[in-house]
Amino acid sequence: MQHYAILLPRLMDLWLVRHGEAVSATVDLARPLSAEGERAVSAVALSLAGEMGRFDLVAASRRRRARQTAEILVAASGYLPDRIEETEALSPDAPPERFLAFLEENRDKERVLCVGHLPSIARIGSFLLSRYKPVDLAFHPASVCRIRLSSICPGGGELVFFR
Repeated sequence: MQHYAILLPRLMDLWLVRHGEAVSATVDLARPLSAEGERAVSAVALSLAGEMGRFDLVAASRRRRARQTAEILVAASGYLPDRIEETEALSPDAPPERFLAFLEENRDKERVLCVGHLPSIARIGSFLLSRYKPVDLAFHPASVCRIRLSSICPGGGELVFFR
């Protein structure tokens, strides 16, 4: 992985979210959220509603379950669902460099919510939180990792919470 530092004009409040539980591909190839997945994401949205505030950018992978997760979360934050940006940078196997380029393109944003998948979402969080040794982040369905970033580089972030 390329190691570079992009200084941000101001601190970025980055929320990394793994989508909620999805139905099996044998049930539906599009793998939307299951009823339990919708319930779990709704519970997370309710518990975080007071902390989320207004986002400047909400992004999700192009997969249906990620988009649905983002829509549930933004309903609690006041962000308009039609403004959710879909990006391949949050795909399951996207290399972290792709997401870092996405962050760099949006470095003027202060509050950013991103919904993605394993293994990429865990790799992104680990990269931003550790300069040397990878951090093992166990992203279960509907997990939320909030990171305060001063720069886009290994260890450029500070963990605010991980739920």
